[in-house]
Amino acid sequence: MNIIATMIGVSFGFLAASAQAQSAIGQGSAQTNPPTTTVTTNNLPSTVIIRPAGSTNTTSTTGKSLLANGGSVRLGSLCGQVGGKFSISGRTLRLPSQDYTVRADGDWRRHLDFGMNQSKGNTETLRYSLGLDAVKEKDSDLFRIQARGVYGESSGTKDTENANAALRYERLLTERFYALGNLEWITDTIAELRYRGTAILSPGLRLVRTENTLLNLEVGAGYIQEKKASEADGYTAGRAAVTLERVVNDHVLIWSTGEYLPKVGDFSIYFVNAEAGIASYITRDLSLNVIYQERYDSAPVEGKKNSDSILSTTVSLYF
Repeated sequence: MNIIATMIGVSFGFLAASAQAQSAIGQGSAQTNPPTTTVTTNNLPSTVIIRPAGSTNTTSTTGKSLLANGGSVRLGSLCGQVGGKFSISGRTLRLPSQDYTVRADGDWRRHLDFGMNQSKGNTETLRYSLGLDAVKEKDSDLFRIQARGVYGESSGTKDTENANAALRYERLLTERFYALGNLEWITDTIAELRYRGTAILSPGLRLVRTENTLLNLEVGAGYIQEKKASEADGYTAGRAAVTLERVVNDHVLIWSTGEYLPKVGDFSIYFVNAEAGIASYITRDLSLNVIYQERYDSAPVEGKKNSDSILSTTVSLYF
């Protein structure tokens, strides 16, 4: 339980630390330039939809809307990071002040992540990662697809090789409540985790939702099927998750996420996944990210460690 307390403490620590940073970001103006419609806004890259004048003004999962030329502009979830980092939730808060080409309702917003670290000398190391993230919003529905792989060597010996993929669906029920379904698959060669598949159903609650801060809580249940070394197992599991996002200024976003998945009937078997990161937007379609991730397994393969952690620097290209 100390791990869970630490995980939640990190989230609220981020919130307290960033509360003293600049939080006022001016509202941008919307303009039309046929044949391409462009919006000037101070929000982080996300799906932006212009509706004709007189049409129904729906609210996105962020619960925010702007008026533009008599219609409405809907700001959707940002295809943030990683690691999921949906991780647990997509980035949903504001954008740097740039001109953004407006996407049609239901179009995908994608980004490609690439990271590489190399050192030479007394110790030679090589680490690189590649990830793809795609988000689509339409009315009160959100779809997210993620895939990511990491590989590393130290002094010519492979010491990191893992991959994961996830599919998430969210349905906004009210301004603060939503329902979600999440499917995830992961493999880790070094930890001898052949595979772990997780299916989750859960309600969600936005505890805090302002222009600059978003704090979500999710409590639900699901099923885990896994194979460690040569042993396969499947069981029902609970899930508790917390997600914090905070806009620091026009170009900087920080986040912290964590989830706890205990086996129903045997709480000595559980998993904890946590992540904290910062993204600095260099241009409207390019960001530099620093991310720390921790994955804890209370019952690893014999001879393997309980936890795996990684600190990475990545570049994200939005398209």
